[in-house]
Parts: sequence; C-alpha cells; structure tokens
Amino acid sequence: MNVVTRGIRNALRSPVRSGAIIIMLAISIGLIVAMLVARASVNTKIDEVKSSTATTVTISPAGIRGGMGGGDPLTAEQISTITNTANIKSTVSTLTDQLGTDDTNLTPSLELGSFGQRQQRFEGGGNSSGTMPQPPADEGQSGASTSAQRTMPTPRTSITGTTDPNSAATNGSVLTITSGAMIDGKGDTTTALVGKSLAEKNSLSPGSTFTAYGKTFTVSGIYDAGNVFENNGLIMPLATLQNLTEQAGAVTSVIATVDSSDNVASTVSTLKTRLGDKADVTSQQEQAASSVSSLQSISTLATTGVIGATVAAAAIVLLTTTMIVRERRREIGVIKAIGGTNTKVIGQFITEAITLTVLGGIIGLTFGVLASGSITQSLVSNQATNNANSQQRGMGGPSGVIRGGARAVQENVRSVSATVKPETFFGAIGITILIAIIGSAVPAWLIARVRPAEVLRTE
Repeated sequence: MNVVTRGIRNALRSPVRSGAIIIMLAISIGLIVAMLVARASVNTKIDEVKSSTATTVTISPAGIRGGMGGGDPLTAEQISTITNTANIKSTVSTLTDQLGTDDTNLTPSLELGSFGQRQQRFEGGGNSSGTMPQPPADEGQSGASTSAQRTMPTPRTSITGTTDPNSAATNGSVLTITSGAMIDGKGDTTTALVGKSLAEKNSLSPGSTFTAYGKTFTVSGIYDAGNVFENNGLIMPLATLQNLTEQAGAVTSVIATVDSSDNVASTVSTLKTRLGDKADVTSQQEQAASSVSSLQSISTLATTGVIGATVAAAAIVLLTTTMIVRERRREIGVIKAIGGTNTKVIGQFITEAITLTVLGGIIGLTFGVLASGSITQSLVSNQATNNANSQQRGMGGPSGVIRGGARAVQENVRSVSATVKPETFFGAIGITILIAIIGSAVPAWLIARVRPAEVLRTE
C-alpha cells in the first residue's frame, strides 16, 4: 500500500471526527467562496459605475431645487456655452412644466394626499370643485368662521420636453416602452410618450390623441419609469414644449457627458466660471464616488472575510493534524524504525490533511456558490440603503421624469449581479490547497522530530 492510499484511508478511519472536521472546513471554505464572489462582483460594479456615471455633469438654473425655487431657466446662449466647453462630448437638455386642468383634457392619475395638498395650498386650485375646510374657530366666536372654505388644490400632470427621452430611464440607460414606439427628442412634432398610470387613467394607447396647450397630440408610446409619480407624466420633444409654452431656448436641466473622468474636475470649474451665479453645476463624479463608497466597504469587508475564513480553516487543519500526530506518535516511531523515511511519513499525513480539506472543499464550494448570490445582494442592499438615505438629505435637481444622474447611480449601484467567474472559482480552489499546505506544515515539522528509539522506549 503506497503513501497516498494509506493517507486517504487513515483520513477516514474515524468517521465521526472526520465528519466534524469536514463540516467545519466546509463552512469556512463556503464563506471564502461567497466572500470572493461578493468581492469580485462589487469590484466589477465599481468599475462600471465609475466608467459610466463618473463622467456626468448636471447643470441647472441657480435657485431651483427639486422642481421648486425662484430661478430662471437656462437660456439658449448658456446652452451654447455649455456645449462648446472643452471636453464635453454630448449633452441632454430638458424643460419641465405642469399641466393644469385648463391646459389639457387629461385627468391626472394621482390624487393629492395631505402632503400634496400642503405643497400646493397657496395655489388656489384651478377648476377643482373640492374644498379644504379651515381650522375650527376658537371658542367664543360661535363658529363665525366655520363656513369659511378654501379651494382644494388641483392635481397636476408633469410634462417633460427633452432631447433624449431615454435619459428619463430610472436605470440611466434605456427608457422602458411597454407599448408603441419611441419619439425623436430632437424633433418638433406633436407626438408624446405617456406614463403608464396616466395612460390607464385616461384609457390611452398608442395612436390615441389628447390635447395640451390647445394642440392635439398623438400618443406614440406608453412608458414605465419605475414609479407611480413619474408614470403620471408626459414626455415630448424639447422644441415642441418650448414653442407651446413660449419659452424659446429655455431649459431647466442639462446633463453633460465629459470625454474622460480625468477631465471632470476641470470641466466643472470651467462651467462654473463661464456660467457664474446663474447656474448650479454639480458633478456626478462626486455622487458616483459617494454611491460606490458602500460597495468599496463591501469589498473591504469581503477581503477581510476571505482572510479570516482562510486563517480559520488553516487553523482547523493545523490543530487537527497536530492532534492526530500526537495520538499516533507511536505509530510514527514504528514506521521509522522499520525503515520508513521522514519523507514518506510526512507525505502520508499531508495526504490525510489534503483529503479532509478536499472533501470539505467540495461541500464548501457547492455551498458557497449557491449562497453567494443571496449573501452578495444582502450586503449590497443594506449598504446601498444606508448610503442612499444619507444622500437623500442633500439631493436636489429638476423635477419631472428626468431626475439627473444621482438616482440612476443609486439604482445602478444596487443592481449588483453575483457571478461566479472562472478566476474566482479557481482562486477558491487555490486557497483550499493553500489551507491544506499551511495546516500540514507544523505537523510535518513535528513528525520529522520524532525519534523511533525514544518512542519505542517510552511507549
């Protein structure tokens, strides 16, 4: 019987102990695999976010925040300044407005709750027939003011004119068209995309018509922006909205793409100098860095987890093999006494350690691959939620369907796909082998120190 065969048989000659060791190794190796997958996945996403969103700069009128404020729209001259700035390779211009009941025959799909009523409580309410009661009169006034009523605010329909309707997508890539066809944002046609909930409320479908600003529009397609508020909206070509609202050249938001992330800082500085205090210039590079910070934390955590699990697994093998060497010290002495060399004896025990590690590795690799997806998503979801909550307190920008890059970055960060790449899998196998080698090193040294004469004399 050769050294390898004898080592494999010895590794399994105590089923209970071997089973316990294998289970512990499987848990450690499974954690190693899951952490390696999480680390590789988030690093891939970090590179993707940095390359796709870190080159975006948002320019909005000074004084406008979240669709509110007293700022004036950007002018055609300012837009020309932006597009002609060095290192800017493309721009998307947006103008937002709201349709009241006098402006369109569409019925908004949203009903104003208490929050919406409070936001519009100073606006009168147009043609709405609803009323909001005044607070109860103080005692002693005999209800003199109890009949005082004020008009209920009217829900509005948001409308967005844009040169690129795809920029309205919540994932920052392509707008989801559920039926019909996309429109040309650079045209000047009376066609529009209608939000899903608004279309359902007004029984609209591709080919249907509606009126807005006294013009008849044809529904080109129905879109789904991913949430109820934005699906209560319309998207039409920028020039069309500018002409209908008599705002030639006016824009409420410009999203500019810089040719390289290395040029973002200088481009932002140039834009701020040229536009002065008439516009707010924000870099998506900063938002991207803030958004991916949660992923970088996960990457660091995963690396720490891999190191910790590797040390734990190596310690298990080390302690187990050391215990076996001490238990079988007499057997080692006999083998050496009858001519066994240190190399053969050490090879036998290393084979035992590798056998236990491989069996634990097979189970651990399977468990790690199956669990890596849920573990990665859990880590990303928790970290991204915390990061998004902190960003929400300082986030601004134009209202309407297009939200700029901030939310798109957050959505992109959340969409981490846990994929077991070949290099990750083989890396886990390499770590498993390393565990066996490290765990066998000290026992091998102990075996080499065993002297047959001393063992036979004392035992």
